Amino acid sequence: MRLNQASDFALRILMLLAGNKEPMTVDTVSAELKLVKSHLMKIVAKLAKAGLVTSTRGRTGGISLGRSAKDITVGEVVRLIEPDFAVVECMRDGVSQCTFLPQCKLRGVMGKANAAFFATLDNESLEGLLA
Repeated sequence: MRLNQASDFALRILMLLAGNKEPMTVDTVSAELKLVKSHLMKIVAKLAKAGLVTSTRGRTGGISLGRSAKDITVGEVVRLIEPDFAVVECMRDGVSQCTFLPQCKLRGVMGKANAAFFATLDNESLEGLLA
């Protein structure tokens, strides 16, 4: 399984915000993480909609964590940013085109692997990444 670059960016944005007590401007975050501002703003919008960051407009505004770093898990962030986790075709939503179903055990094996992957990510908080 390979995560989108957006997941990496989202985690780095949250880690940077968690390490700062004061709100940060989008320009500052963009420069600090060397991310294109327009891409950063799309990710921040998703994070804000989910309550992981807060955004305040104005001269003294900026973005900051919406919750405590100990209450945000890596798994939560990845689930929010990634579009789907269908590692193999038969795990996709809808009717599968797999000719090996229903006898094939691949779906079950990949489902277990996916569950183990998220069990690991769900046990890791943003705070833990910064320790």
